[in-house]
Amino acid sequence: MALNAYFTIVLLAIVLFFVVWGLGWLLERISTRALKTTRDIGSRAWKFLVGPGVALHESSHALGCLFTGTEIVEFKPLDVQVTDDGIVLGYVRHRAPSSPIKGAIIGLAPVAVSLVLLVFFALGATYLVPDTPGIGGEALKLLSDLINLKSDPVLLNDPVYPIVRIFSFVYLFLYTFAGLTVVNPLFWIVAFLAMTIMFSNSPSDVDIANASQGLKIILVFDLVWLVVAYFLPVAGWALYGLFELIAVMWALSLAFAVVGLGLFILIAGLSRIRVPFNIIPLIACIATGAALMLWGIGTPAFQTVVSLGVFVAFTIPLLVACGSPERTI
Repeated sequence: MALNAYFTIVLLAIVLFFVVWGLGWLLERISTRALKTTRDIGSRAWKFLVGPGVALHESSHALGCLFTGTEIVEFKPLDVQVTDDGIVLGYVRHRAPSSPIKGAIIGLAPVAVSLVLLVFFALGATYLVPDTPGIGGEALKLLSDLINLKSDPVLLNDPVYPIVRIFSFVYLFLYTFAGLTVVNPLFWIVAFLAMTIMFSNSPSDVDIANASQGLKIILVFDLVWLVVAYFLPVAGWALYGLFELIAVMWALSLAFAVVGLGLFILIAGLSRIRVPFNIIPLIACIATGAALMLWGIGTPAFQTVVSLGVFVAFTIPLLVACGSPERTI
């Protein structure tokens, strides 16, 4: 029995979930080491950069409680407190869930909400790009093709096909989003939203503990279905489009997460350069984008890539010459 395309789709749906969840965890961990602002909890800069993500994270838990019918005792989406157990940024106190699955839904709610928001903003952002219809139609076409490949023996026997299609779609999104160009304020606003959502996606130790039992049940089902997909791919019709939809949504959210993570890296670099030199890379980046646009050089996506390259090219030497590791933006 050889690998098949449906098996690949199920595997991608599972793996991409952990990749996007892991990126949120990685962003939160890197931020506490690379950016003093994120450690200066309660400051104005912290509330601007990290606070929205914390509020969204706790609000997602509250939505999970409402969805599962679990009573909320107290809800404070953003409330910085110093306790004996450490620093509390916000919290949702609720009654004990009546089942492990409900506990998993509440604990993993930030992941689900971030997925929906990432997909919503990712699709919406591409409709803002001039001269493009957006990629919503491409997403639906990809979903349809992945669902119907079970009817095509040639495609079904090609385990690489879903990987090529899905990551080609990710590239298409990034290329389309780059078409906004760095000159457009929406480019930076959407990137900031992506970063905020990724901060909210970061699971806490309490989240993992509360969701552990239900998560185990979900993982067991996923692994069982992975085995079914390997030996009997046509069984995928029984869960019509489920794993295909999950794979497409996580792929799209992965692409948008990359945008948010990229913006954080740029901010972290600027935060380590002394004032007023830290504004130079951003000015050079936008000026380059404006010049390329004015002279009509390359596509908008090309202009964005070159402009961000200029940003990096200015940032690295300034870090060496004017670096200040403990600066706060």
